Amino acid sequence: MFPAIAASLDHTGPATSIISYAAPNTLELARMYEEAVAGKHELTAQSHWWKVVDDMAMGSELRMDLQQIARLDACLNDRAKGTLSFLVNKGIAQMAIHLLPFFQHLIIKCGDRGVITAFRIAGEEAKSSPWMHERTNVHQRCIVAKGRGGASVTVLKHYPALIMPGEKIVNVTGAGDSFVGTVLATLVHNPTVFQHPDSLDELVALAQKAAVLTLQSPNAVSPLLSELHRTPLSKLM
Repeated sequence: MFPAIAASLDHTGPATSIISYAAPNTLELARMYEEAVAGKHELTAQSHWWKVVDDMAMGSELRMDLQQIARLDACLNDRAKGTLSFLVNKGIAQMAIHLLPFFQHLIIKCGDRGVITAFRIAGEEAKSSPWMHERTNVHQRCIVAKGRGGASVTVLKHYPALIMPGEKIVNVTGAGDSFVGTVLATLVHNPTVFQHPDSLDELVALAQKAAVLTLQSPNAVSPLLSELHRTPLSKLM
């Protein structure tokens, strides 16, 4: 993957990321970051990376927003899961932002501490995106940062995990695949789903419901996913 990114940099403008979507877990994200920074191709030393980061214009305001969000509970109804401090202490947010020049949309799976979406909209898409009219809302776990001259917008948003009783968990294999599969299937039908705050919220909620269905199934992927849209969340919890 990274050799392909390196080979594409000379043909990619600052408004474009080479890869549209990636859905790593936190360990995979760290490995991706390490490869981008210290790998053979030294991607974060390339002019494309510097141009995009300069356009994003991240600074002290982002750090303050992250510090506020880090104080929130990771799960809405289970304080035992701790706070969102891991986003800062383990560098999750920082690594995600540093990878956005290469990956336009990141969906980071954090296990029982939820999901983080990090993405950047630039160029003509940014001009028409509803995100340009949004602001950071700490209580909604959402950071919205406008780029230099309003030419782009970067979004980082945390979604708490759905809480379900331990006795309902049958199998932990395949939940992540069900989540990502639901995201990809939705993107096929609606490629602009990340462009609007409401459609993004609906996407993550649907994907989390798919993961819960698989957690409750003895199969690697729940056969009930075909009825995902018709299954009320209340029946799963």
